[in-house]
Parts: sequence; C-alpha cells; structure tokens
Amino acid sequence: MSAIDSSPAKHLLAAGWVVFSSLMAALMYLLPGEETIPYHLIWASFALLYGLYRWSTGLTWLVFSIITLVTGIALVRHARSGVIGWEECTEIVLMGVLVALLIWHVKRFQAAQDRLNELRESERTKAEHRDVAARFGSHEVRTRLTIARGFAELIRDKTTDETTRADAAVVVSELDKATAMTTKLLTLVRAEAPSERLPIDVVTLIETISRRWAATVDRDWKTDVHLGRMLADSERLEAALDCLVENAVKFTEPGDSILLSVTADGEDVLIAVEDSGLGIPRADLNRVTEIFQTGSAAGSRGGSGLGLSIVRTMVESRGGQLELSSTEGNGTRVAMRIPGAHAERRTAVPLPLNVRVPASG
Repeated sequence: MSAIDSSPAKHLLAAGWVVFSSLMAALMYLLPGEETIPYHLIWASFALLYGLYRWSTGLTWLVFSIITLVTGIALVRHARSGVIGWEECTEIVLMGVLVALLIWHVKRFQAAQDRLNELRESERTKAEHRDVAARFGSHEVRTRLTIARGFAELIRDKTTDETTRADAAVVVSELDKATAMTTKLLTLVRAEAPSERLPIDVVTLIETISRRWAATVDRDWKTDVHLGRMLADSERLEAALDCLVENAVKFTEPGDSILLSVTADGEDVLIAVEDSGLGIPRADLNRVTEIFQTGSAAGSRGGSGLGLSIVRTMVESRGGQLELSSTEGNGTRVAMRIPGAHAERRTAVPLPLNVRVPASG
C-alpha cells in the first residue's frame, strides 16, 4: 500500500481496512438478506480512508473496481436466489456513481492544493530572488556612495577655498541622504518576505532602541512596557521601531516627549511610539502611510516618505494593522498591532531611562 502513504502507521491502517472490508464482504455472502449493513460499511470505510490519504489514480480505480465487483456479485447472487428483490441491485450502480463523484471531487481538491502549493513555492522563490537582487544592488550602490562620500570629504578637508569647502559639505550631506534612502528601499523590498518568528525579550529590545536614540537626541524619553516576551523577527521589528522613532524625532523639538510602549491585547501585541510634536493634519492621516507620501504640514522636516510605508508593509504582511492617530499641534501616536505574538505578560516597570538628554554643542 505504498501508493497510499509511506509511513508505517498509515500502512497499518490500510492493512486494517483491508481486513475489515474482507470481513464485511464475507458477511454479505454468509448472511443472505442481511447484507445491507456490511455493504454500506465497506463503501463508507473506503470513502473515509480515501479522504484521509492520497491514493494514486491506478490504485484508486483498482480498489473501486474490486469493491464494486465483490459486493455486486453478492447482491446479484442473493437476488437470483430470491432472498432479495432485483431492485436491491440498483445499489450497485447508485453507490458506484456516488463514490465515483466523491473520488472526482477529492482529486479536484488535491489538484487545487497542489497548484496552490506550487504558487506559494513560486512566490517564495521570487521573494528570495528579489531579496538577493535588492541586497546585491543596495550593496553596490552603497559602496559607490561611500567611495564618493570619501572623496567629497577629502576635498572638503583639504581645500582652503571656502566656497569649495561649502560645496563639498553639501555633497557629503546629500550623499548621506542617498545612503539612508537606499537602506530604506532595501528594507521596504524585504518587508513582505516571510521570516521566522522567535521569542524575544521585549524589555531588552525597547531599552536598546531607547538608549540608542536618547544618547544623541534631546527629548524627554519615556517607556511603558507591559510585556516580557513576544514572538517576532527581532531584526525587522527593530527596523520598524527605528522608522517610527525617527519620525517622532523629526517632528518634535528638544524637550518634547517621546513614549515607547508595549502592551498585550489578548493574543495581539501593540507596540506604539507616541510623541508630543507637530502632529498630522486630519486630511493627511489616510495617505501618509503610502509610499513616498508625507504630511502637508511637514515642510522642510518631510523625509523620503518611506518610513511609515515600510512599517505598514511589515505589519500588514504578517496579518497585523498599523494604527495611526494624531491631532495637529498636539502630537502623534503610531501603533503596530501584531496578531498572535503574545508570549509572556509582565508587570509594567518603567525602564531606567526617564531622562532629558542635554542638547549637544
């Protein structure tokens, strides 16, 4: 029965079905007039076994033909001897048609499953190829930008002409912006690619991100973590949080507050970045998460329009939702709702980070 399945347990089940069906067939011959129950048990058990495992086409129709022949002969013999009426023999045709339709539907379902698996594998392969191409292209671009930046810095540092120095500084600044955009584009390309979710320490993650930003940016940094561990891709989650914190920093001033919070909502996890900055006009709330879109009030603070798009893509590709609320002039709250990520709750204890970082210089 290797055509059914290769596992020993399923071999055993198939053998058990053969024994059971043979016993029922024997009862049909030995108990004239009482063959109805064993007859239907043979077909019902065949339908059950066929629905559980994949059968080859040849084996399917071979077993179907054997059952039809063996049970049909028993019914015809009993009809010829007058034990049952000939109308009972119509069961042979009716049951054969019903089971044939069952086989046809199961085959169609299995073919659809195979096609779906092929499409999934094709998409996975394409995603891997896109990821490789993006990595390679991004690496090549960033390498050339780094080289160009090095020469621009060399010109800036070596020249004695103030105009040339100023022009070189502009070039360095623009190259830095181009490098940052290249990195974000790579992140966006990879955002939808599937990745393994593993338990991560939420406290450590939030503390790492908060301290990194607090070391260089003068804001009133706060944290509110109600979760000990969650299931996530640590690298991508950190990239998404960096995008949100970067936006919060961009639209706040020294002394404004930025809060990083993590809470559990059933099996969902809510990770939010909330600031007391400029806020987003109500009319812009539905479009600022689109690629290359920025708020109409952003002015010179507006960036590439990639940050929220990256976060939204990451969250939605994993079945989650990006929740955005803002009041112009009173700050913004952006929350990532990640389904099925809850791993371990904890009592909220503020991280030792509630400090104001003095402005440099």
